[in-house]
Amino acid sequence: MARSETSRFQVEWFNVTYRSVFTLVTLVVLALGGGGGYWYYFHVHVPRVAASDALGRAESRFGEASSLESASERLGEVVASARVALSEARGAFGNMRFDEARAAAIRSENLSLQAIGMVKGDGANSERVRFYRLEGDVRVKKAGQFAWEAADHRMELNQGDQIKTSSSASAQVIFFDGTITTVRPGSLYLIREVSENPGTKVRRVREELTFGEINASTQDQNVEGSYHEVAAGEISARSQQAAEFRIRAEEGRVGAEFDVFQGQIEVAARGRRESVAAGERIRAGSDGRLRDKELLPGVPALVAPRDQRVFVLDTQAPEPIALTWDAVPGAARYHLMISDQPLFTDPLYDDKRDTPRAVIGEVAEGSYHWRVAAIAPSGAEGPFSSPRRFRVSGQKIVDRTDSEPPALEISEFVSFGPMVVVYGKTEPGANLWVDTEKVDVFENGQFSTVVRLRREGLNEVRFVAQDSAGNETELVRKTYVELY
Repeated sequence: MARSETSRFQVEWFNVTYRSVFTLVTLVVLALGGGGGYWYYFHVHVPRVAASDALGRAESRFGEASSLESASERLGEVVASARVALSEARGAFGNMRFDEARAAAIRSENLSLQAIGMVKGDGANSERVRFYRLEGDVRVKKAGQFAWEAADHRMELNQGDQIKTSSSASAQVIFFDGTITTVRPGSLYLIREVSENPGTKVRRVREELTFGEINASTQDQNVEGSYHEVAAGEISARSQQAAEFRIRAEEGRVGAEFDVFQGQIEVAARGRRESVAAGERIRAGSDGRLRDKELLPGVPALVAPRDQRVFVLDTQAPEPIALTWDAVPGAARYHLMISDQPLFTDPLYDDKRDTPRAVIGEVAEGSYHWRVAAIAPSGAEGPFSSPRRFRVSGQKIVDRTDSEPPALEISEFVSFGPMVVVYGKTEPGANLWVDTEKVDVFENGQFSTVVRLRREGLNEVRFVAQDSAGNETELVRKTYVELY
């Protein structure tokens, strides 16, 4: 039985029971001091430690790279790029955006290693591949080896290595050029080639999906001739620019699906090549030949709840949580996923919806991620929305005597064409949203942000602050946009 059928959620008319594992999770949560401890450990402490480790390695490698002496202009460019990436990592870490900090730190480390390799002649060190995120049982078989071993965040991957994910596991792999590939549950994947020509700087990355599903997010290529290629049997997709696309292939069958969400790729099969742009799908049938392209539905815009909204759990009068999103023109159904893991591995709810709304009841304490994709009448599924999070907080970590809404002041609200620069202050530790988007609040309660206005004419910008007891303060500011 799929996990979605044994979810801890109740969605409208769906009756769903708790899994036995919930009892164990509840005990662990209580041992950590309630739901707050559980959320902090897995969503703040663990990402912070991973980002801190990556930042430390990047600092060390950059120190070594910046001390190199060479008249090479190319070396200077690589070291400068490593410096910029390291600065981005430091800034993101300081603002508690730990996932961004870790990705930038890994990029900086790879660039520093590339610079070191240019001087010392050890080019292999610059062509690095590492795990970015792991969820569940992920196995690796190194090139030339016969045994599968458990994947580890610190493990370096090389050409010829294979990755296998169980039905409840996912892995993200980050390449030396910043490209990230997500290997979805129940997949077998191979790194075929990772190379950079020392003379021409042409980079070639080739991957192979034996079966399952992967999502690739590629970067703009550094020089002409560089590319990123993903193959599924005799069918391949090649990207030479920043792009996001998904590939699916069934075990033991010829054929594959290629869905493009951003940018453009070139799909080749049986002597035919097709350029597939964002919003398009192409499939290769059981004969290995490409079919006609199809249009994908658009991306649903999530409406409520606001990102990282905190719901206070009241066992005496539990309030259902409503998930809503904008309807997508032409969509027949919607694919809703809810998970306690950022890669949506082994989701708690995974099903199709006829309407752009779901009501959740009996939600346990913890932090949850949710996302939605639109489904066309043909069955083609479009890209998922950017995920949002909400948290359910229990009585043990809420001060029931606090009924005073948090302070919220807007000190500056300055329009610049279609944008507004905002400065303000709220209660330290409060959550803040501006037009449903989460905004970082500094330790003293101050915040600043730039808001892109949605339309010409009169616009309303809505600010909502929420303290740890669930009290909210809302302010609305209006501004006028005139396009010339």
